[in-house]
Amino acid sequence: MPSGNKDLRCSPQTKQLAIDTANFYMEDVGREGISRAELAAQTREIEQAQQRVQDGSRAGLDAEYAALNLAHEMPAQLPQIQEMAADLRRYQDVLVIGIGGSSLGAKALQQAVAPQPPLAGTPRLHFVENIDPFFLQGLLSSLDAGSTAVLCISKSGGTIETVVQYLILRDWLVRQLGGKNAIRHQWVITDPKRGWLRELAERDGLPSLPVPPQVGGRYSVLSAVGLVPLAVLGVDIETLLQGAADNAARCTNADVTANPALEIAALCVLLDTRRNKRTAVMMPYVNRLQLFVDWYCQLWAESLGKWDRSRPGSTPAGTLPVRAMGAVDQHSQLQMYLESRHDKFFTFIELETCEHDLPIPLDGFDVPHFPFLKGRSMAEVIDAEFHATRQVITDAGHPNMTIRLPVLNAHVLGQLIDLYQRTTIYAGLLYGINPLDQPSVEIGKRLAIDYLRGTPR
Repeated sequence: MPSGNKDLRCSPQTKQLAIDTANFYMEDVGREGISRAELAAQTREIEQAQQRVQDGSRAGLDAEYAALNLAHEMPAQLPQIQEMAADLRRYQDVLVIGIGGSSLGAKALQQAVAPQPPLAGTPRLHFVENIDPFFLQGLLSSLDAGSTAVLCISKSGGTIETVVQYLILRDWLVRQLGGKNAIRHQWVITDPKRGWLRELAERDGLPSLPVPPQVGGRYSVLSAVGLVPLAVLGVDIETLLQGAADNAARCTNADVTANPALEIAALCVLLDTRRNKRTAVMMPYVNRLQLFVDWYCQLWAESLGKWDRSRPGSTPAGTLPVRAMGAVDQHSQLQMYLESRHDKFFTFIELETCEHDLPIPLDGFDVPHFPFLKGRSMAEVIDAEFHATRQVITDAGHPNMTIRLPVLNAHVLGQLIDLYQRTTIYAGLLYGINPLDQPSVEIGKRLAIDYLRGTPR
Protein backbone atom coordinates (compact mmCIF):
# COMPACT_ATOMS: atom_id res chain seq x y z
CA MET A 1 0.00 0.00 0.00
CA PRO A 2 1.44 3.42 -0.88
CA SER A 3 2.52 6.26 1.34
CA GLY A 4 0.78 8.65 -1.04
CA ASN A 5 0.84 9.95 -4.59
CA LYS A 6 3.67 12.47 -4.37
CA ASP A 7 4.70 12.93 -8.00
CA LEU A 8 3.84 16.54 -8.75
CA ARG A 9 5.25 16.67 -12.26
CA CYS A 10 2.84 17.81 -14.99
CA SER A 11 3.18 17.21 -18.69
CA PRO A 12 2.80 20.47 -20.57
CA GLN A 13 0.89 18.55 -23.22
CA THR A 14 -1.69 16.79 -21.03
CA LYS A 15 -1.92 19.49 -18.34
CA GLN A 16 -2.93 16.83 -15.82
CA LEU A 17 -3.85 17.63 -12.24
CA ALA A 18 -1.04 16.82 -9.81
CA ILE A 19 -2.39 15.24 -6.63
CA ASP A 20 -0.26 14.90 -3.51
CA THR A 21 -1.91 12.82 -0.77
CA ALA A 22 1.27 12.15 1.20
CA ASN A 23 0.29 14.33 4.17
CA PHE A 24 -2.85 12.24 4.67
CA TYR A 25 -0.58 9.39 5.75
CA MET A 26 0.90 8.72 9.17
CA GLU A 27 4.40 8.47 7.70
CA ASP A 28 4.33 12.15 6.73
CA VAL A 29 1.95 13.86 9.16
CA GLY A 30 2.25 11.72 12.28
CA ARG A 31 -0.26 9.76 14.36
CA GLU A 32 -3.27 11.80 13.16
CA GLY A 33 -2.77 10.43 9.66
CA ILE A 34 -3.77 7.05 8.21
CA SER A 35 -1.27 4.20 8.19
CA ARG A 36 -0.55 2.10 5.14
CA ALA A 37 -1.76 -0.94 7.05
CA GLU A 38 -5.13 0.69 7.78
CA LEU A 39 -5.66 1.49 4.13
CA ALA A 40 -4.55 -1.99 3.08
CA ALA A 41 -7.08 -3.50 5.48
CA GLN A 42 -9.82 -1.77 3.46
CA THR A 43 -8.77 -3.31 0.14
CA ARG A 44 -11.87 -5.49 -0.16
CA GLU A 45 -14.27 -2.60 0.51
CA ILE A 46 -12.32 -0.33 -1.85
CA GLU A 47 -12.41 -2.89 -4.65
CA GLN A 48 -16.14 -3.38 -4.10
CA ALA A 49 -16.73 0.38 -4.37
CA GLN A 50 -14.85 0.52 -7.64
CA GLN A 51 -16.81 -2.45 -8.97
CA ARG A 52 -20.10 -0.82 -7.95
CA VAL A 53 -19.20 2.34 -9.83
CA GLN A 54 -18.07 0.36 -12.85
CA ASP A 55 -21.24 -1.75 -12.92
CA GLY A 56 -23.44 1.26 -12.23
CA SER A 57 -21.99 3.24 -15.13
CA ARG A 58 -22.56 0.79 -17.98
CA ALA A 59 -25.82 2.16 -19.41
CA GLY A 60 -24.80 5.66 -20.48
CA LEU A 61 -27.30 8.31 -19.39
CA ASP A 62 -29.65 5.59 -18.15
CA ALA A 63 -27.06 4.25 -15.71
CA GLU A 64 -27.32 4.58 -11.94
CA TYR A 65 -24.19 6.75 -11.98
CA ALA A 66 -25.10 8.54 -15.19
CA ALA A 67 -23.42 11.71 -13.92
CA LEU A 68 -20.05 10.00 -14.37
CA ASN A 69 -20.88 9.39 -18.04
CA LEU A 70 -21.71 12.98 -18.97
CA ALA A 71 -18.22 13.69 -20.29
CA HIS A 72 -18.67 10.95 -22.90
CA GLU A 73 -22.39 11.36 -23.59
CA MET A 74 -22.84 15.14 -23.78
CA PRO A 75 -20.68 15.83 -26.87
CA ALA A 76 -23.54 14.39 -28.95
CA GLN A 77 -25.81 17.14 -27.57
CA LEU A 78 -23.41 20.03 -28.10
CA PRO A 79 -25.09 21.23 -31.34
CA GLN A 80 -28.41 21.75 -29.52
CA ILE A 81 -26.64 23.35 -26.55
CA GLN A 82 -24.73 25.75 -28.80
CA GLU A 83 -27.93 26.58 -30.67
CA MET A 84 -29.68 27.58 -27.44
CA ALA A 85 -26.61 29.53 -26.35
CA ALA A 86 -26.54 31.40 -29.66
CA ASP A 87 -30.18 32.39 -29.21
CA LEU A 88 -29.48 33.67 -25.70
CA ARG A 89 -26.44 35.64 -26.87
CA ARG A 90 -28.80 37.92 -28.84
CA TYR A 91 -29.76 39.56 -25.54
CA GLN A 92 -27.85 42.01 -23.37
CA ASP A 93 -28.85 40.31 -20.11
CA VAL A 94 -29.66 36.67 -19.33
CA LEU A 95 -31.36 35.80 -16.05
CA VAL A 96 -30.47 32.23 -15.04
CA ILE A 97 -33.10 31.04 -12.55
CA GLY A 98 -32.06 28.05 -10.48
CA ILE A 99 -30.80 27.11 -7.04
CA GLY A 100 -28.25 24.67 -5.63
CA GLY A 101 -27.04 22.27 -8.29
CA SER A 102 -28.95 24.19 -10.95
CA SER A 103 -26.68 27.21 -10.54
CA LEU A 104 -23.61 26.56 -8.38
CA GLY A 105 -21.64 24.67 -11.01
CA ALA A 106 -22.17 27.21 -13.76
CA LYS A 107 -21.36 30.07 -11.38
CA ALA A 108 -18.17 28.33 -10.26
CA LEU A 109 -16.97 27.76 -13.80
CA GLN A 110 -17.92 31.26 -14.87
CA GLN A 111 -15.71 32.66 -12.13
CA ALA A 112 -12.87 30.25 -12.87
CA VAL A 113 -12.60 30.11 -16.66
CA ALA A 114 -14.97 32.51 -18.43
CA PRO A 115 -13.02 34.75 -20.84
CA GLN A 116 -11.69 37.92 -19.21
CA PRO A 117 -12.40 40.52 -20.34
CA PRO A 118 -15.74 39.20 -21.63
CA LEU A 119 -15.92 38.45 -25.34
CA ALA A 120 -17.52 41.14 -27.48
CA GLY A 121 -21.27 40.71 -27.62
CA THR A 122 -21.42 38.45 -24.57
CA PRO A 123 -24.52 39.03 -22.43
CA ARG A 124 -24.35 39.74 -18.74
CA LEU A 125 -25.40 36.64 -16.79
CA HIS A 126 -27.40 37.17 -13.60
CA PHE A 127 -27.91 34.10 -11.41
CA VAL A 128 -31.27 34.38 -9.65
CA GLU A 129 -31.10 31.91 -6.78
CA ASN A 130 -32.27 32.88 -3.32
CA ILE A 131 -35.80 34.18 -2.86
CA ASP A 132 -34.89 37.68 -1.74
CA PRO A 133 -37.48 40.25 -2.91
CA PHE A 134 -35.11 43.17 -2.27
CA PHE A 135 -32.48 41.63 -4.58
CA LEU A 136 -34.95 40.70 -7.32
CA GLN A 137 -36.70 44.07 -7.31
CA GLY A 138 -33.35 45.85 -7.52
CA LEU A 139 -32.25 43.63 -10.40
CA LEU A 140 -35.44 44.16 -12.39
CA SER A 141 -35.26 47.92 -11.91
CA SER A 142 -31.90 47.90 -13.67
CA LEU A 143 -33.00 45.83 -16.70
CA ASP A 144 -34.76 46.47 -19.99
CA ALA A 145 -37.23 43.64 -20.62
CA GLY A 146 -36.80 43.96 -24.38
CA SER A 147 -33.12 43.02 -24.16
CA THR A 148 -33.47 40.44 -21.36
CA ALA A 149 -33.80 36.66 -21.65
CA VAL A 150 -34.91 34.28 -18.91
CA LEU A 151 -33.41 30.78 -18.64
CA CYS A 152 -35.23 28.66 -16.06
CA ILE A 153 -33.38 25.57 -14.80
CA SER A 154 -34.92 22.94 -12.53
CA LYS A 155 -34.31 19.19 -12.67
CA SER A 156 -37.63 18.39 -10.98
CA GLY A 157 -39.49 21.23 -12.63
CA GLY A 158 -41.04 22.13 -9.31
CA THR A 159 -38.32 23.54 -7.05
CA ILE A 160 -40.30 26.09 -5.06
CA GLU A 161 -37.66 28.84 -5.00
CA THR A 162 -37.18 28.54 -8.75
CA VAL A 163 -40.91 28.39 -9.47
CA VAL A 164 -41.63 31.52 -7.41
CA GLN A 165 -38.97 33.58 -9.14
CA TYR A 166 -39.87 32.30 -12.59
CA LEU A 167 -43.52 33.25 -12.05
CA ILE A 168 -42.51 36.76 -11.01
CA LEU A 169 -40.14 37.15 -13.96
CA ARG A 170 -42.65 35.76 -16.43
CA ASP A 171 -45.22 38.26 -15.18
CA TRP A 172 -42.64 41.06 -15.51
CA LEU A 173 -41.97 40.07 -19.11
CA VAL A 174 -45.69 39.88 -19.92
CA ARG A 175 -46.40 43.29 -18.39
CA GLN A 176 -43.49 44.87 -20.22
CA LEU A 177 -43.74 43.12 -23.59
CA GLY A 178 -47.16 41.49 -23.90
CA GLY A 179 -47.90 37.76 -23.73
CA LYS A 180 -46.74 36.64 -27.19
CA ASN A 181 -43.53 38.63 -27.09
CA ALA A 182 -42.79 37.47 -23.53
CA ILE A 183 -42.74 33.84 -24.68
CA ARG A 184 -39.90 34.66 -27.10
CA HIS A 185 -37.75 35.69 -24.12
CA GLN A 186 -38.01 32.39 -22.19
CA TRP A 187 -36.00 29.16 -22.26
CA VAL A 188 -36.19 26.05 -20.07
CA ILE A 189 -33.87 23.22 -18.96
CA THR A 190 -35.70 20.49 -17.03
CA ASP A 191 -36.69 16.81 -16.96
CA PRO A 192 -37.45 15.53 -20.48
CA LYS A 193 -40.87 14.11 -19.61
CA ARG A 194 -42.15 15.09 -16.17
CA GLY A 195 -42.82 18.07 -13.94
CA TRP A 196 -44.64 21.39 -14.07
CA LEU A 197 -41.84 23.11 -15.98
CA ARG A 198 -41.84 20.43 -18.71
CA GLU A 199 -45.63 20.71 -19.04
CA LEU A 200 -45.36 24.50 -19.21
CA ALA A 201 -42.67 24.35 -21.90
CA GLU A 202 -44.87 22.09 -24.01
CA ARG A 203 -47.98 24.21 -23.45
CA ASP A 204 -46.30 27.51 -24.37
CA GLY A 205 -43.87 26.15 -26.95
CA LEU A 206 -40.83 27.30 -24.95
CA PRO A 207 -37.44 26.17 -26.30
CA SER A 208 -36.09 23.55 -23.92
CA LEU A 209 -33.32 21.07 -23.28
CA PRO A 210 -33.43 18.00 -21.02
CA VAL A 211 -31.69 17.19 -17.77
CA PRO A 212 -30.94 13.45 -17.89
CA PRO A 213 -33.39 11.83 -15.41
CA GLN A 214 -30.64 9.83 -13.72
CA VAL A 215 -28.45 12.89 -13.09
CA GLY A 216 -29.15 14.71 -9.83
CA GLY A 217 -28.90 18.49 -9.62
CA ARG A 218 -25.60 18.64 -7.72
CA TYR A 219 -24.01 16.31 -10.27
CA SER A 220 -25.42 18.12 -13.32
CA VAL A 221 -22.86 20.81 -14.16
CA LEU A 222 -21.58 18.85 -17.17
CA SER A 223 -25.11 18.54 -18.58
CA ALA A 224 -27.11 21.29 -20.29
CA VAL A 225 -27.65 22.73 -16.79
CA GLY A 226 -24.11 24.04 -16.72
CA LEU A 227 -23.08 23.87 -20.35
CA VAL A 228 -25.71 26.28 -21.73
CA PRO A 229 -24.82 29.24 -19.46
CA LEU A 230 -21.12 28.56 -19.98
CA ALA A 231 -21.53 28.41 -23.76
CA VAL A 232 -23.33 31.77 -23.62
CA LEU A 233 -20.19 33.20 -22.00
CA GLY A 234 -17.88 31.68 -24.60
CA VAL A 235 -16.35 28.98 -22.36
CA ASP A 236 -14.90 26.10 -24.36
CA ILE A 237 -17.39 23.49 -23.21
CA GLU A 238 -16.03 20.80 -25.53
CA THR A 239 -12.63 21.11 -23.85
CA LEU A 240 -14.33 21.13 -20.44
CA LEU A 241 -15.94 17.77 -21.24
CA GLN A 242 -12.63 16.45 -22.57
CA GLY A 243 -10.94 17.33 -19.30
CA ALA A 244 -13.58 15.39 -17.39
CA ALA A 245 -13.19 12.43 -19.75
CA ASP A 246 -9.42 12.48 -19.28
CA ASN A 247 -9.79 12.37 -15.51
CA ALA A 248 -12.33 9.56 -15.82
CA ALA A 249 -9.77 7.54 -17.76
CA ARG A 250 -7.36 8.08 -14.86
CA CYS A 251 -9.82 6.59 -12.35
CA THR A 252 -10.69 3.14 -13.67
CA ASN A 253 -8.44 1.00 -11.46
CA ALA A 254 -9.41 -0.64 -8.17
CA ASP A 255 -5.85 -0.07 -6.93
CA VAL A 256 -5.66 3.23 -5.05
CA THR A 257 -2.12 3.81 -6.32
CA ALA A 258 -3.59 4.13 -9.83
CA ASN A 259 -6.94 5.79 -9.05
CA PRO A 260 -6.65 9.16 -7.28
CA ALA A 261 -10.40 9.59 -6.74
CA LEU A 262 -10.61 6.21 -5.03
CA GLU A 263 -7.57 6.92 -2.87
CA ILE A 264 -8.88 10.33 -1.77
CA ALA A 265 -12.30 8.86 -0.95
CA ALA A 266 -10.85 5.99 1.08
CA LEU A 267 -8.55 8.29 3.03
CA CYS A 268 -11.28 10.85 3.76
CA VAL A 269 -13.61 8.13 5.05
CA LEU A 270 -10.85 6.62 7.21
CA LEU A 271 -9.90 10.03 8.60
CA ASP A 272 -13.53 10.43 9.68
CA THR A 273 -14.21 6.93 10.99
CA ARG A 274 -10.76 6.13 12.47
CA ARG A 275 -9.41 9.55 13.48
CA ASN A 276 -12.63 11.49 14.20
CA LYS A 277 -11.86 14.15 11.59
CA ARG A 278 -15.31 15.68 11.21
CA THR A 279 -14.45 18.83 9.23
CA ALA A 280 -13.14 18.89 5.65
CA VAL A 281 -11.52 22.25 4.90
CA MET A 282 -10.83 23.13 1.26
CA MET A 283 -8.41 26.03 0.88
CA PRO A 284 -7.56 27.22 -2.64
CA TYR A 285 -4.82 29.78 -3.11
CA VAL A 286 -6.60 31.01 -6.24
CA ASN A 287 -9.29 33.70 -6.02
CA ARG A 288 -11.09 32.33 -9.07
CA LEU A 289 -11.81 29.06 -7.26
CA GLN A 290 -13.87 30.59 -4.46
CA LEU A 291 -17.17 29.51 -6.03
CA PHE A 292 -15.74 26.12 -6.98
CA VAL A 293 -15.40 25.45 -3.27
CA ASP A 294 -19.06 26.42 -2.80
CA TRP A 295 -19.94 23.85 -5.48
CA TYR A 296 -17.79 21.25 -3.69
CA CYS A 297 -19.45 22.05 -0.36
CA GLN A 298 -22.91 21.25 -1.72
CA LEU A 299 -21.70 18.13 -3.50
CA TRP A 300 -19.91 16.76 -0.44
CA ALA A 301 -22.46 17.73 2.22
CA GLU A 302 -25.67 16.78 0.42
CA SER A 303 -24.23 13.52 -0.90
CA LEU A 304 -22.54 12.23 2.26
CA GLY A 305 -24.42 13.71 5.23
CA LYS A 306 -26.59 10.61 5.74
CA TRP A 307 -27.53 8.11 8.41
CA ASP A 308 -28.89 4.75 7.26
CA ARG A 309 -30.76 3.80 10.42
CA SER A 310 -31.98 0.58 8.80
CA ARG A 311 -28.50 -0.91 9.17
CA PRO A 312 -27.84 -2.27 12.67
CA GLY A 313 -25.01 -0.43 14.37
CA SER A 314 -24.83 2.29 11.73
CA THR A 315 -23.65 5.80 12.60
CA PRO A 316 -23.99 9.14 10.80
CA ALA A 317 -21.75 9.52 7.76
CA GLY A 318 -20.03 12.50 6.24
CA THR A 319 -17.72 15.34 7.17
CA LEU A 320 -18.64 19.02 7.22
CA PRO A 321 -17.13 20.85 4.21
CA VAL A 322 -15.73 24.30 4.99
CA ARG A 323 -14.36 26.92 2.62
CA ALA A 324 -11.18 28.76 3.53
CA MET A 325 -9.55 31.10 1.02
CA GLY A 326 -5.79 31.46 0.93
CA ALA A 327 -4.33 33.83 1.87
CA VAL A 328 -7.36 35.77 3.21
CA ASP A 329 -8.43 33.21 5.79
CA GLN A 330 -4.95 32.93 7.23
CA HIS A 331 -6.08 36.14 8.90
CA SER A 332 -9.39 34.75 10.17
CA GLN A 333 -9.56 30.94 10.44
CA LEU A 334 -5.94 29.78 10.71
CA GLN A 335 -5.65 30.47 14.44
CA MET A 336 -8.57 28.10 15.02
CA TYR A 337 -7.00 25.43 12.86
CA LEU A 338 -3.61 25.58 14.57
CA GLU A 339 -4.65 25.58 18.24
CA SER A 340 -8.18 24.20 18.47
CA ARG A 341 -9.42 20.61 18.23
CA HIS A 342 -7.73 18.09 15.98
CA ASP A 343 -10.98 17.24 14.20
CA LYS A 344 -10.13 18.52 10.71
CA PHE A 345 -8.39 17.57 7.50
CA PHE A 346 -7.42 19.94 4.69
CA THR A 347 -7.28 20.10 0.92
CA PHE A 348 -5.07 22.83 -0.51
CA ILE A 349 -5.35 23.89 -4.15
CA GLU A 350 -2.37 25.61 -5.73
CA LEU A 351 -1.96 27.14 -9.18
CA GLU A 352 1.36 26.29 -10.79
CA THR A 353 1.26 28.87 -13.59
CA CYS A 354 -0.19 32.33 -13.09
CA GLU A 355 -1.18 33.83 -16.45
CA HIS A 356 -0.78 37.41 -15.31
CA ASP A 357 1.93 38.12 -12.74
CA LEU A 358 2.87 41.52 -11.37
CA PRO A 359 6.36 42.53 -10.22
CA ILE A 360 6.61 44.27 -6.85
CA PRO A 361 8.14 47.74 -7.30
CA LEU A 362 10.34 48.99 -4.44
CA ASP A 363 12.07 52.33 -4.15
CA GLY A 364 14.99 53.22 -1.91
CA PHE A 365 12.73 53.97 1.05
CA ASP A 366 10.89 50.60 0.78
CA VAL A 367 13.87 48.24 0.46
CA PRO A 368 15.16 48.45 4.07
CA HIS A 369 11.67 47.67 5.37
CA PHE A 370 10.90 44.80 2.97
CA PRO A 371 14.24 43.47 1.66
CA PHE A 372 12.68 40.01 1.14
CA LEU A 373 10.42 41.50 -1.55
CA LYS A 374 13.28 42.75 -3.71
CA GLY A 375 13.05 41.15 -7.14
CA ARG A 376 9.88 39.28 -6.21
CA SER A 377 6.46 39.16 -7.86
CA MET A 378 2.89 38.89 -6.58
CA ALA A 379 2.68 35.23 -7.62
CA GLU A 380 5.81 34.43 -5.62
CA VAL A 381 4.25 35.98 -2.51
CA ILE A 382 1.05 33.92 -2.72
CA ASP A 383 3.16 30.81 -3.39
CA ALA A 384 5.23 31.49 -0.26
CA GLU A 385 2.01 32.03 1.73
CA PHE A 386 0.67 28.67 0.54
CA HIS A 387 3.82 26.72 1.38
CA ALA A 388 4.10 28.36 4.81
CA THR A 389 0.47 27.62 5.67
CA ARG A 390 0.69 24.02 4.51
CA GLN A 391 3.85 23.58 6.57
CA VAL A 392 2.33 24.93 9.81
CA ILE A 393 -0.83 22.85 9.27
CA THR A 394 1.35 19.75 8.78
CA ASP A 395 3.59 20.62 11.73
CA ALA A 396 0.44 20.92 13.87
CA GLY A 397 -0.40 17.33 12.93
CA HIS A 398 -3.38 18.00 10.68
CA PRO A 399 -3.74 15.59 7.73
CA ASN A 400 -3.77 17.44 4.43
CA MET A 401 -3.48 16.93 0.70
CA THR A 402 -2.59 19.25 -2.17
CA ILE A 403 -4.01 19.53 -5.67
CA ARG A 404 -1.76 21.47 -8.00
CA LEU A 405 -3.36 22.91 -11.12
CA PRO A 406 -0.89 23.29 -14.01
CA VAL A 407 -3.01 26.16 -15.39
CA LEU A 408 -6.55 27.37 -14.82
CA ASN A 409 -8.56 26.56 -17.94
CA ALA A 410 -11.59 24.57 -19.06
CA HIS A 411 -9.67 21.31 -19.45
CA VAL A 412 -8.23 21.48 -15.94
CA LEU A 413 -11.60 22.43 -14.40
CA GLY A 414 -13.20 19.50 -16.21
CA GLN A 415 -10.68 17.22 -14.53
CA LEU A 416 -11.34 18.77 -11.14
CA ILE A 417 -15.12 18.38 -11.46
CA ASP A 418 -14.88 14.72 -12.47
CA LEU A 419 -12.34 14.06 -9.70
CA TYR A 420 -14.66 15.34 -6.98
CA GLN A 421 -17.84 13.80 -8.36
CA ARG A 422 -16.10 10.41 -8.44
CA THR A 423 -14.50 10.90 -5.05
CA THR A 424 -17.89 11.78 -3.55
CA ILE A 425 -19.62 8.71 -5.00
CA TYR A 426 -16.80 6.42 -3.92
CA ALA A 427 -16.93 7.91 -0.42
CA GLY A 428 -20.68 7.34 -0.18
CA LEU A 429 -20.25 3.70 -1.14
CA LEU A 430 -17.45 3.25 1.39
CA TYR A 431 -19.67 4.76 4.09
CA GLY A 432 -22.45 2.39 3.05
CA ILE A 433 -24.91 5.15 2.14
CA ASN A 434 -26.54 6.35 -1.09
CA PRO A 435 -24.56 9.36 -2.39
CA LEU A 436 -27.28 10.30 -4.89
CA ASP A 437 -30.30 11.10 -2.71
CA GLN A 438 -31.09 13.76 -0.07
CA PRO A 439 -34.01 12.40 1.98
CA SER A 440 -33.91 14.91 4.83
CA VAL A 441 -33.82 17.86 2.43
CA GLU A 442 -37.02 16.55 0.88
CA ILE A 443 -38.67 16.51 4.31
CA GLY A 444 -37.83 20.19 4.73
CA LYS A 445 -39.24 21.02 1.31
CA ARG A 446 -42.55 19.33 2.11
CA LEU A 447 -42.75 21.08 5.48
CA ALA A 448 -42.19 24.49 3.84
CA ILE A 449 -45.16 23.78 1.58
CA ASP A 450 -47.22 22.87 4.65
CA TYR A 451 -46.36 26.25 6.15
CA LEU A 452 -47.49 27.97 2.96
CA ARG A 453 -50.76 26.05 3.14
CA GLY A 454 -51.13 27.15 6.75
CA THR A 455 -51.04 23.56 8.02
CA PRO A 456 -47.61 23.01 9.65
CA ARG A 457 -47.46 19.91 11.78
